[in-house]
Amino acid sequence: MTDLTHLPPATKDEIRVMLARAGLELPEDLFEEFCEAWPAFEAMVRRLPRGRDRMDEPAHSYAADRIVRP
Repeated sequence: MTDLTHLPPATKDEIRVMLARAGLELPEDLFEEFCEAWPAFEAMVRRLPRGRDRMDEPAHSYAADRIVRP
């Protein structure tokens, strides 16, 4: 697979663990709001292609050492 769209969506327990690992403790009402917003964010991130070479990024293909000052 070149992306992570095949994975199942995160459960509330998994989201709670991710928040704890990030050092965040949300009140229950904010946690519920976060859980409502999470699927859209997760879907967006999972569509990002994986396994690309570093040089596939155009910003990394420019050789700055070729700059010559007059």
